[in-house]
Formats: sequence, C-alpha cells, structure tokens
Amino acid sequence: MLWGATVLLLASMAPIGGAPAASAPPTAAATVASAPCPGSGIPTSYSGAVSVEGAPVSPSVADDLSLSLNYSLAVEVSNRTSGTVVSDVCQRVAESTTSGPNGSFSVTLSVPSGHCYGSECTGITGPFGPLAVAATSGPPDGYESLMTVNGTSLALAFVAELGGIALSPAGASETLSAGAPTHFTAIMTTADGQPSPLSPTLAWNLSGAGWSFVGSNTTTGVTVQSLAGAGLGQLSVAATAGVGTTRFSVGPALVTLESVATFFTSGDANRTDLDVGGSVAFVVGGTGAPAYTYTAEVAPGLGLAPLAWPCSSTPASGGIAAIACRGNITYASPGVADPTVELTNGYSAARGSLPPVTVAPLPALSISPEFPAGYVGTPLPVELRVSAGSGTPPYARACLLSTSGPLLCSTSPGPNWTFTPTYALAGTYPAVAWVIDGDGANRSTRFALTVVPRLSVDPIALSVAPNASAPTELSTHLVGGDLPLRYWWNATGASGSIATGLASDDGPLTTTWIPSAPGAVSLSLTVEDGLGTVAEVSTSVSVGPALAASLAAVEIPGAEPAVAGVPVPLVWLAEDTHGEPVPGFSAVGEVRLTGNGGAPVEGAWVNASGAGPLLETSSGSFALPTSAWNLGRLSLTVATTRVGTWEVRLIGPGLLGRSAGLGVDVVADLGHLHLFSPTVALGGARDNQTFWRVADRFGNAASGAVIDVEYSSAGTSTTQVVPVLGAGNGTTGAWVNYTAPGSAGGTLEVTDPAGTPLLGPIAIPASPEGPPPLNAPLLTLATAGPVGALGLGLTAWAHRRRRDHRGRDDGVGEDDLRGLVEGRDRVIHLVRDARALDLAGLEAAWDTKPPPPDLADWVASLVADGTLGARTGPDGVARFCLVTSADGPPLVLVDPDALDRAEAMRRALTEPSD
Repeated sequence: MLWGATVLLLASMAPIGGAPAASAPPTAAATVASAPCPGSGIPTSYSGAVSVEGAPVSPSVADDLSLSLNYSLAVEVSNRTSGTVVSDVCQRVAESTTSGPNGSFSVTLSVPSGHCYGSECTGITGPFGPLAVAATSGPPDGYESLMTVNGTSLALAFVAELGGIALSPAGASETLSAGAPTHFTAIMTTADGQPSPLSPTLAWNLSGAGWSFVGSNTTTGVTVQSLAGAGLGQLSVAATAGVGTTRFSVGPALVTLESVATFFTSGDANRTDLDVGGSVAFVVGGTGAPAYTYTAEVAPGLGLAPLAWPCSSTPASGGIAAIACRGNITYASPGVADPTVELTNGYSAARGSLPPVTVAPLPALSISPEFPAGYVGTPLPVELRVSAGSGTPPYARACLLSTSGPLLCSTSPGPNWTFTPTYALAGTYPAVAWVIDGDGANRSTRFALTVVPRLSVDPIALSVAPNASAPTELSTHLVGGDLPLRYWWNATGASGSIATGLASDDGPLTTTWIPSAPGAVSLSLTVEDGLGTVAEVSTSVSVGPALAASLAAVEIPGAEPAVAGVPVPLVWLAEDTHGEPVPGFSAVGEVRLTGNGGAPVEGAWVNASGAGPLLETSSGSFALPTSAWNLGRLSLTVATTRVGTWEVRLIGPGLLGRSAGLGVDVVADLGHLHLFSPTVALGGARDNQTFWRVADRFGNAASGAVIDVEYSSAGTSTTQVVPVLGAGNGTTGAWVNYTAPGSAGGTLEVTDPAGTPLLGPIAIPASPEGPPPLNAPLLTLATAGPVGALGLGLTAWAHRRRRDHRGRDDGVGEDDLRGLVEGRDRVIHLVRDARALDLAGLEAAWDTKPPPPDLADWVASLVADGTLGARTGPDGVARFCLVTSADGPPLVLVDPDALDRAEAMRRALTEPSD
C-alpha cells in the first residue's frame, strides 16, 4: 500500500511530455541535502501491541484489528543538469497493518528510492515523525485511544472513559462536629486515573439515624449534616454511564460518618480574691470533634464586655479532641463577679461556669496640690488624701518619702495628712506617699516635688534706638520662679499689651515692639510664676520719627499702550517695613527714561505734581527736587514723542535704591497725521493717483491709521476711508486716488481721523466734453476703483462680463448692469442691518446658497465709489460699513469710458515698463 501511494506521488510530479529517463545517475548537486519535514527522522521497523484498559469491553477487541500508521516523507525535485531545486515538499504517508492474537503487531515503514525522469530528478528521504498509530475503525464506544512510542516499541491502549469513582474528602471514616455541614464530592476517573470526560448518573445514599444531606443524583457533590444525638452513619456513591453500546458502572465509594458534640468539662482560676485592677488567669477544658477551631466566649461579669479566648485541641482516646482554653480578666470595679464561658466551634457549643471572683476596693490616694512646688529654704506643704468611699478606715499609717529628704510618717486615723519638707537646694525631688488601711491594703502614689529659686527679672534692654513704625526688639532675662511664667509687655499710649504669653523656661525673654508715634514712652514687663509671686521692671525711652524702607509704585501704566505725546500718570509712595505710608519722606534724585539696551529716550518730558516740569539734565534724564514730594508721595506725568517700549526709573542714593522700573509702551498718534513726499503715479486734473508718505504728528510711522478722502461735486459728497500701509524701511503711506465721475467739476480734500485737513481742497475742473447719454434710468453704479488697498474691483467685474460675452461686441449689456445694481443694493441692505460685515459674513447672510460669484466684485465697486468704508481689524480681516454723507448716498452715473481708463491705470501701476 505504501509503495503504491509513493508511485502515484512521483508520477504526479513527472513533467508532462518530458523525455524518457536517462540511465545516468543524478549529479552530486542534485542529492537531497536536508528534509523539509518539521519532524525528526524515525526508525523504519516497529513492533507493538493493542490493549484494553477498563471494563466492560473484552480485551479480544484488540485481536485482528486493522491499524493505520501515519508518518512523513521528504520529496525534493531538482534539475538534472544544474542540480537546482525545483520543489521541496513534505508528504504525509499512511501505512497499514493488522494485529494478531493478544493484539500484537509489527510493521516496516517503506521509503521509495529516488529516480530521474527527463531533465528532473526526484529524491526521497524518510520516514519522519511524528508517527501516529490508530485503529482504522476507531476505539470502542466510551473508550479513548492512547498511543505511546518507546524506541521501536509501539503501544496502543483503549482506555475506558469511566473506570473509577472516589469521594473527597478521602478516607474510610470521617468524624464530624454535630450540626457542622460537610461537603463531599464524587470524583470520576478514566481507567488510567485521569479525570473522566463523561457526566455519569450518580446514586448517592446516606444511612444512619440523625443524618441528613442536601444534593441529588444530578450533582457531583452533597452536603452532609448531623443532628444532636446522631449515631454512626454511612455515605456511599456509585456512577453509571452509557456511550453508544457500551455501559459503564463503577462504585460504590463508601465513607463511615461519626457525629461528636462539644462538651464543657472544667473551669479553673489562679485566684478568686483580688483588689480592683487585679487580673485573674482562667483555664477552660472541654472535648469535641477534631479538625475544628474552637474559641471560648467569656462573659466576665461586673459590667465588663465579653471576651474571646483562643483554644487549642489535641487528639484524645475515642477519636475525639481534648480542648484547652486560657485567658485573663482584669476587673476595674469592685464587686462579686460570676463569669461564664461557652465553648464553640461555630456549629456545636457547650456552656459552663467559672469560679466566682470577689473584687475589693482599694484606697484612692491624691496629692494636693497636684504638682507640689516651693522655694528654696521654705517649708513646702504637701497634703495626702484618701478619696471618700475607698479604703477601709481607720488607717493604720501614712508616710511621705522624697529624695534628699527624711521619712515623714503619721499614725493619725486619716483620711487626710499634711507633710512639710524643706529643701536647701533647687531641683526636682521624686517622692512616694502611701497608706495602709484597716484591712491591711497598702496603696501608694508617686509624684515629684519642685523646688525653685525665688523669681527675679533683669532690666529691659532695647536692640536699637526706637523710631515710629519701625520694629525694635525688647529683651530681658528671667531667673527662678515656678514654671511656667506668665508675662505682660506694656507701653504707655498702647490700647493693650504689646505681647503676653507663657515662658516654659527661665532665661532670655524677647518681643518686638513697633512704636505708633514719636515721643516719650514708658515700657514695662510684669511676670508672675505658678506660686503667685509677681516681679516687674520698667524703663522710659524716646521714640524718633518713622523711617521709609521702600518706594512702592502705586499707579502704573495700564495694559493699553500710551499714545505718543500723551502724558502717562505714574505715582510712587514711600512706605515703611510694614507697608505703611511715611508722610515725611522726600529726597532729591533723578527720573531716567531708557529704551532697549539702556539707551536714553529723546523727545521726552516729565511733570511733577507740585513742582511742574522737571529740568532735563541730559537726554532722557530729569532732575527730581524735594518739592516734587507731597506727604511721601511722588506724582509724575511722563510723555514722549518716540514710539517704543521705555522704562521709567527713579535714580539716586536718597531714593532707597529699591524703586523698580516701570515699563511704558508708546504707540504712534494715529488720530493726528500729516502727509509728505508725494509720488505721482498718474497725474492729471481729473484723473490722479498719488502715493503720499504718512506719519503721525511727531514723525512716527502710522501703521494701522486711515485717512478720509472726500470728493464733493454739485452738492453731493462721497468719503473714502483709505488705509495707511507699510511703505518699507519703517515708513508708511497711503494712496490718494480720484477720478472725476462725471463731466461736472468738484473738489477733493484729505483729512485725518481728528478732522484736521491734510490735503486740499483741490479743485477738479469740469470736462470739456459733455457726458454720453444714458439709454436707461439706471441707479447707482461704480466707476473704476482706486489703486491701493482694495484694487480695481469694478474693472475686474467688467472684464469678466466681457469674457463671458466675448461673442458680443457691444460691451456690457443692460441686463448685466441691472444685475450689478441689484447686487450692490442687496450688499448695502445687509451691511446696513449688521452695521459691519466681512466678506464671509456677507456670503453667510446672502439669500441664495451658494452666493453669486460676483459678490466680491460688487463689494469692491461699493468701496471704490465711497459707498462702503473698509477697515482691517487686529485679526487681519477686512470689514465693511456704510459711509454716511450729509447729502445721502453717492449717485455716480454710468461712464463707459471709465472702464478703459481704469484698466490703463492698473497696467501703468502694476506691470513693468519696457
């Protein structure tokens, strides 16, 4: 069978229509160098046996059994002449055999030899693993195939999927605590001891009086529980399962059950009579089921909270456990305690009584005062007291013993005794006092006696000569006294004490005093110790005037920049170390204005409130006299004609050297402009385009400014808002462009935002020729737009119309003009409603979507004829608004020749000359 399969394999790989195989052997280069199969090489001859593990199938099923063996062959095809590998594959091959008696079998794996056919040679190597052996018809129902290879020996076993059953916990018997639920689990295994894949039917059985369990034949586990007085019990389980025609039955697995209850057997105490605060050690004994954790729950009596003591258990005869528990109880109140105990493992419990305990009260001692203290060489009274209701009178004896002192005793019946020891040296003396009551109870108390020198205070010292509003340190030295010491610093004229507190140690004592005003002041310090002794010292001082410590800028430039030539208010205030004003401060110095790199500012002036204009001593520096100060306040106004960022600073040794510089940003005065250096791009009386340099009134570049160009003719005026643009080299300029819209003459005038005339009025003469007639009563229509910021909008519009109607030779038609008029009127309406709109806003507000492509040209024509003004905002976006006029909106008649003139102007300005 193997050889036939291999031949078929090789035949399928021969080239179609190839030449017959040559007799010459393949070259060395065509020899198979390595196998492509993933497995390793295996032997070719094997012997083995088939066995059956587990009932009920008979072992005879292994006899005369058809077996299949699978392995791999490496097949390599190469060019016969060059040895080049054409293909390299791993081919799975099957071998078959039949087992004999007792399931034994043997087999030899065949490997065909290589050959050449035509121009190709085929090489075959093998066999290669893995080797798989299986029954052709498969294992019997309910059995698994298990194959093992050991060298050249093969073993194929049919393993029953249900071969055994056991209980967990395992064992022939289990001792359980009464009432304790215990879970048992049935474990099913195959014939070789592995977990069974089957789900058999289980038969559980529990016998014996006083036993119960929870579970069913569909579950793999049950919970068993015994009741009080239960005898011996037995739990068993068997399993059955069917797979096809095979029926399995295993078991039963058995366990004997015994129930053991918990019993209290003994309770002992190391003593039963004690004083309050004493402790009793108890021992509790009992028996119970082994393998459980036991605790002793104790009710101590006398109002004490319940206690829990741990217990230990040891094996005892009869399969039970001996239980021993230990613990202590401390009684904090007198009386007779009847403690009880309950032994429990959480399921079974037993109660018992512990020996009663008598707790007697003890004498309660106290010392008065609580912390006795006295002076050196003076008797120190100490009273020893027994609290009412404690102890048993009459008292036999009371004593006091202290370090370095004699033993002092009294046989007075009490309950109070006074002792008066005397000490020659200061110090702390540990002491003990005790009493013996009428029943012999001996109680004592420990404390300390403090002996100190008498209190004394040194004179008051000042760190510096005091000045108003300036801190001054007051100091002294304390000696002796019963600590802590209470103290009060006082000064005449103050609404309260300067400082109060407690001193926990003798030694230096300091405080900080800030005089409120100059003049004579009396300072005093009062000290009182714990024994009531008072000591006081005082002194008189003269307080000088307040001193300034810094100059604070209280009025500084705002966030908005200043305008060239406009004064900026600045204010400094002299303050002391607490930030309070110093009205008497004044000093000479200098006000200095500097720019980048410390360069002085030119074209600046400074005025001071009360002193007027300050004298400029050098460029950017101004003399500051004392007259510029008013109640410690310096108020200045600073102005400069130069644009930039400047710093204003106060300079001078008398100005405390702490005044921070103030930054001032100065921008051009865009409201007051002037024109200069005109450059005529297109000159003429009626058509003119001139570029003017523009600066503010101080000569600073005026970027962002605008000029108003007003054209008046025949009672009608139009105003065009022209932006000022950068002109290179830090200069700015603007186009002043005009084209007479009709044959009538007029005037042109240029003004800045303040209304100051900058140019004109310029007379524009009337045209020597009359205007061409109109063939339709059209309304407003723009002529050529001015060269400059907005370009030639109408010119572009007219050229677009000409491109769209290039088949026509009559120029712009009436329909085009009417569409222009309607579009312009719609733009004016939208801008009037919104007050100001950019191009994107016009597109969004338009009636149709998308808006007409001529929208931008209509806007440009309205700006060109002065109907709309345009300004560029800080965001770089141009916004349009209506330009108002005393004569109403401008009326510009159609001038067809204006289109050609505008185009000529655009070319002259934008295209290079030859």
